[in-house]
Amino acid sequence: MIKLRVTNWRCIENLELELSRINVFIGPNSTGKSSLAYAIYFASKSRNYDPHYLAIQLYGHGFDKIARLVENRPQFPISININGSEFSVTEIKKEVEAFFKTEKQEFEINRAATFPWADEFLLPSKRVNYVQIVMLLPKIIRELRSQPQSTFLWMFAGSLFELFKTIPILPPFGLFASDYARAMTGIRLEALKGEVKDVGSYLVNIQPLFSLIELTMHDPYTKLHLPVELAPDGLLDFSIFDSMTQKIPESSLVVIEEPEIYKNPLMIKDFTEHIVKRILDKRLTLIMTTHSDIPIITMGKLVTEKVLKPEEIKVYYFKRDPWTKVSEIKVYEDGTFENLPDTEKLISYLF
Repeated sequence: MIKLRVTNWRCIENLELELSRINVFIGPNSTGKSSLAYAIYFASKSRNYDPHYLAIQLYGHGFDKIARLVENRPQFPISININGSEFSVTEIKKEVEAFFKTEKQEFEINRAATFPWADEFLLPSKRVNYVQIVMLLPKIIRELRSQPQSTFLWMFAGSLFELFKTIPILPPFGLFASDYARAMTGIRLEALKGEVKDVGSYLVNIQPLFSLIELTMHDPYTKLHLPVELAPDGLLDFSIFDSMTQKIPESSLVVIEEPEIYKNPLMIKDFTEHIVKRILDKRLTLIMTTHSDIPIITMGKLVTEKVLKPEEIKVYYFKRDPWTKVSEIKVYEDGTFENLPDTEKLISYLF
């Protein structure tokens, strides 16, 4: 088990829980499911990336907006403690320039040296749209290259991905795109820094390799190979997860939001089974956020089939009052679960 404690992150005041191999966060909208999932991803990823850059790419804002707000004032310190290794942000200085009435904030950041995972991969809820954007850019570049009069334009188009990655126009597009490229190629895309004594320092920006990645779907009925913009979204989502997780290192962290999107109940079941088996085969850790009880019911079935052990799954129900509150939904040996509060409420409304 992995012990987790998060303080002053988004809508989370102070939260403690344990993580297992497979972790499902379920509950109403805006209760903190994604906030907690992103906090775990962020803290682990901060080992290799600049935390300020990560914050902007994840949310489009700095720590003054990511910290829990009380009466519009950020609460510090932010703390994400995983198995005793802590990432923290403390506000250390605030200067007020009277003439312009502006405030300048500075932060002291502590990055933990170790976390339980070899790497981290994010599949946000908008991943299908992000892949469609990513696969569109190489097509634009190829088309512009075929027109000699468009030399300047295709060179500009080639920098569009870097623009998306640097400027948080569609957060967390940049992080997902980098994670997906790294999963496909095995290459980290963060900048490399170094210093030569008495001479200076250097910065190497590694350009993304998405122009070398092309994803097509195979339709079993028509036998056609479809580009991503013509493929069914549910099938595309299945392929995104499958292709991303085939080559990633063992013992990595995978965060997936809303696996139920674009799918009917039977496909949600099939997708959940595929996710669980991939996680177990590669010894990964899964954080799943969902609004549907179908993934949980499917995992219960896998417990009865002895594919999944009860101790390998943790299910947490989220609510707000006014900050995030979490209660564990127990998993039993026969694959059954404690009743979900939302299910009981829905039945009472309907009947």
